[in-house]
Amino acid sequence: MRKTAGLLLIVLFIGCEIPKRNALGADNELMVVCSKERRNDMREILSAIFSDTIYTPQPEPVYKIKFIDPNSYGKIKRNVHIVFGSVGTDVSDPGTRLMKSLLSEDQFSASINGTNQLILSENVFASGQLVLFISGQSVDQILERAMVQGSKILDHFDTLYEKRQKKHLFEKARQKELENRLKSDYGWSMKIPWGYTILREEEESGLFWMGRDIPYRWIAVHWQEGLIAPTPDSASGVFHAFVSEVLESIQISDYKFASEEFVFNNWTSQKYTGIWEHKEEAQGGPFKGYLFYDGISNRTYILYTMVFHPGNDKSLLLKQLDLIAETFFVDPGGFE
Repeated sequence: MRKTAGLLLIVLFIGCEIPKRNALGADNELMVVCSKERRNDMREILSAIFSDTIYTPQPEPVYKIKFIDPNSYGKIKRNVHIVFGSVGTDVSDPGTRLMKSLLSEDQFSASINGTNQLILSENVFASGQLVLFISGQSVDQILERAMVQGSKILDHFDTLYEKRQKKHLFEKARQKELENRLKSDYGWSMKIPWGYTILREEEESGLFWMGRDIPYRWIAVHWQEGLIAPTPDSASGVFHAFVSEVLESIQISDYKFASEEFVFNNWTSQKYTGIWEHKEEAQGGPFKGYLFYDGISNRTYILYTMVFHPGNDKSLLLKQLDLIAETFFVDPGGFE
């Protein structure tokens, strides 16, 4: 047992310790094992930990909750993210009965009488898996602990989420020939997964726009010479103009538009999030963008990502685009 930044991170030995198969399942799903009577309680507790929401334009949680009956948990033991939930000591509750069978006597006692209401464990049933045990005397007691440890728990889940998505995007198939050409032609590049095609490429206007369809997702890079947006207000104007004038058919909605200063790949940038709209057709969805100045190339860059997938999950697609954007780099050798 070891303390990690105030979070109890343990390794549980359940059954014979044999090599485990890799975890399966969607990276943005939480398989929550608890009794039906405790589902609302678990939803409240988890919302205090996994609080990230994007607007698409409807609010969409980054992590989706799927409830599992305690008697059926064996069916999801290899899922990448599992949460076991219990409140109190009444073993007539199947969730509590299961919790007592999974935790040691000391661990369960500490969750009821101590401060270990949230126990995070790795590789319990599968390799590359996170399991969160939620147990306490009352919901208020657990929520109080979630206020203290929630951000650390979320960091662990986000790190695994990104690791698995990067492997999915970049490990097997990349368009390295295109990556090398971008570096040679423009002095910048990024990792480009297989399946993306070029939609527009205009050296004169400093635009590279690529996308992938069904579901639709796009990423654009725009660059201009010099520092053209020295203040947050001027940066916002440049960003809006880029979307409306360079991308032409797209505009940004005022609904849920937000900006903040953000460190993007070691560049001090402005980060923008919100909803994009088509100027003529009934289309729209979430976007994320970054604007920053690079001194090596003496350019202002905009990276812009957006998704169109009506009626379906968009947060995972937007996350994938963001991971692609994060591989962006400027080649110092191209500007010597």
